Amino acid sequence: MLRHKRKGISVPKSSIILHLKPIFALRNILHPNAFLLQNGFNTGSAQKILKGKAVQINFRQLTTLCLTLNCTPNDLFALRDLTPPTGHQLEKLPKTTDEIINPLDQFKNLGLEDLTTFKKLFNLNNPNSSI
Repeated sequence: MLRHKRKGISVPKSSIILHLKPIFALRNILHPNAFLLQNGFNTGSAQKILKGKAVQINFRQLTTLCLTLNCTPNDLFALRDLTPPTGHQLEKLPKTTDEIINPLDQFKNLGLEDLTTFKKLFNLNNPNSSI
């Protein structure tokens, strides 16, 4: 039995895409390619994922990403060139045009006093924190 590659699927036609840049930024992963390779992705898959050219992802890969990035599948996907109907569940997915914010950047210009205040507030809300 001959199996045909997914000829009809191409990245530009895909409106729901794997969008890892935001979560890599939030997790402070500076070398995403090395991260993917260390977590069992082969070179070809890692390159396609990082270049936004992946047209499929299997459940093993999805599970690996969710476990290693401490996220849900919804955190990994975004909408591109798609406006879902009002009230549709897809509205909850981010758009690829949304700004990517690294939370660590927010602390770079804070003084020691501000950082100490933040640490105290954080420890009050998270008594089990190791900070």
